[in-house]
Amino acid sequence: MTDSAGQRRRGRWGQDRRLEFIDSRLYWNGRVNRSSLTDFFGISVPQASLDLTEYQKRAEHNTVYDRTEKAYVATPHFKPIFVDPTSGRYLAELYALTTGTIPSDISFLGEPPTTAIVKHPTRLVSPELLRSVLHAIHSGSTLEINYQSMSRPEPSLRAISPRALAYDGYRWHVRAYCHKRERFCDFVFARILEHAGPHPPQPIPEIDQEWDRILTIVIGPNPGLPPGPKKAIELDYGMVDGQLAIETRQCLSYYLLRRLGLHRSTDRLSANEQQVVLLNRDELTPFVPELAQPASDS
Repeated sequence: MTDSAGQRRRGRWGQDRRLEFIDSRLYWNGRVNRSSLTDFFGISVPQASLDLTEYQKRAEHNTVYDRTEKAYVATPHFKPIFVDPTSGRYLAELYALTTGTIPSDISFLGEPPTTAIVKHPTRLVSPELLRSVLHAIHSGSTLEINYQSMSRPEPSLRAISPRALAYDGYRWHVRAYCHKRERFCDFVFARILEHAGPHPPQPIPEIDQEWDRILTIVIGPNPGLPPGPKKAIELDYGMVDGQLAIETRQCLSYYLLRRLGLHRSTDRLSANEQQVVLLNRDELTPFVPELAQPASDS
């Protein structure tokens, strides 16, 4: 997208969006001026002045004009009134910017720090397939897919009724009712080789129990770690009193446990190899059958 095209798009945003921009720049950058607004939104200087005045009316204790910097700066009493004040929102946007998921001309971050991202091997989701899946979810219709599973050497044809999307930290899945297997399953987008439809709806169960059931996975530092590393692990994961409870849908629990290295027995591993342990394995085993399987010697 050209810069002029980006400015035309931003120029259609209303004052509330520009006030959010002011709030964001003050919170994360500590300062904002008229040129910040005119450059980003393509508005006039008088309009930028009106926006800054309006912001001061709504949050009179948030900013003062610094004649030396020729900018409005955040006061020690600043409290955001439009933006999410958590680090999660900022870091998610920084991640999207760094990976090119969103263009810089729609981000309010201003001058983000130099950032590097560890990229994981992944396949992009076909936009045509995604559109078909979204349409099927919204309309309740059915898709025919040619799917390559891990359990069969050759792909197989399936009729599925998509219900939701899920992300396991590496890959996007379609949560759908499989009319061939007569149960709800997860289908990895990248393994859908071909698709056709949407086709008229087919009867499916109203309740997907493995999707609706929420499990709590409780982890803690490996008790075999010395005090220093144990404290470091608690800080890394934000644990309280030596443990962290993570809620997840039952159908996604195995993916989470696998990412943590807790999908198998960890008894044979040293504390340095397995730094976190699963504290409620017995409670989870009835809902995560893989936990009951013996560990592999490999």
